[in-house]
Amino acid sequence: MTLVHVGIVVFAAFFLATFTVFLIARERLSYRNRRLRERMRRMTEGAAEIADSGYVILRDESFSQIPFLDRILSRSTKVARLQRMIDQAGLPMKSGALILGMLSLTGLVWLLTSSFLKMPFVALVAALVAGSLPLLWVMRKRRQRIDRFEELLPEGIDLVVNALKSGFSLESSLSLVAQEIPDPLGAEFAIAFEEQNLGLDLVQALDNMNRRMPSEDLKIMTTAISIQKKTGGNLTEVLGKISALIRERFHLRREIRTFTAQGRLSGMILVLMPPVMAVILSVLSPGYIKILTAEPVGQYMIAIALILQVIGILVIRKIVNLKF
Repeated sequence: MTLVHVGIVVFAAFFLATFTVFLIARERLSYRNRRLRERMRRMTEGAAEIADSGYVILRDESFSQIPFLDRILSRSTKVARLQRMIDQAGLPMKSGALILGMLSLTGLVWLLTSSFLKMPFVALVAALVAGSLPLLWVMRKRRQRIDRFEELLPEGIDLVVNALKSGFSLESSLSLVAQEIPDPLGAEFAIAFEEQNLGLDLVQALDNMNRRMPSEDLKIMTTAISIQKKTGGNLTEVLGKISALIRERFHLRREIRTFTAQGRLSGMILVLMPPVMAVILSVLSPGYIKILTAEPVGQYMIAIALILQVIGILVIRKIVNLKF
């Protein structure tokens, strides 16, 4: 590789890395500015202070801050599902920024690996894996937020039950949950309360909360409330039993995670062992590992090993993630 080629690669890598960081920083700064403007508007209008949850009823439905890119992305239903996933993760980010960040990271890794390793197929696989990391991070944040929501849900239901016993209406009890329970449960109940307060039917507001927060435990609660609204009955007793049921389900999930911890640790070790050993061998004995990377047969073996690694990860996840 000539000095000119090295300069082009370094410049392109620096540009793509800077562009990715800029997209993330721009989204976060825009989000903070919106929150600041909203708080200043409330203060100037003399509105009462409410919990600073960062969630509002009128949301920005655009997919990107770039108008041209937003018009393109708005035509795809997959982008809408991606934006819903980002919202469920509670991240101040647009799907357009995530997609551009993934493409930039993919191009960066492909450019570096294809320029220095001279293995096009391995470079392609490495670029695709690296490009999928932001999406995997969003999925992880989404799972953590849903788990936190389900952990707080029994406490929220108990608060609703106690409020109903004290003479509060069901709608007012939702407001109490929004005030007393932290995010994400309090924020989602606050949105549901504001929606029904602005004229939306309570059942429809709860259905909207189900779409924002896909949780089986929440569906149990909202289904019970919907049935009680149509047929009547002792809602306090029903919600009390649902709270106990959700707690049992939560404890059962914790026990399952404890029992499958050894399997997850074994899977992590098996997944990390080949790349760690490759790095160690390349440092201790470069000539030994060079045969694998220089020969065409060795390059195909590396590609097959990467594919088998991905299949192994999926199989292990299928084994340790039990559904009930």
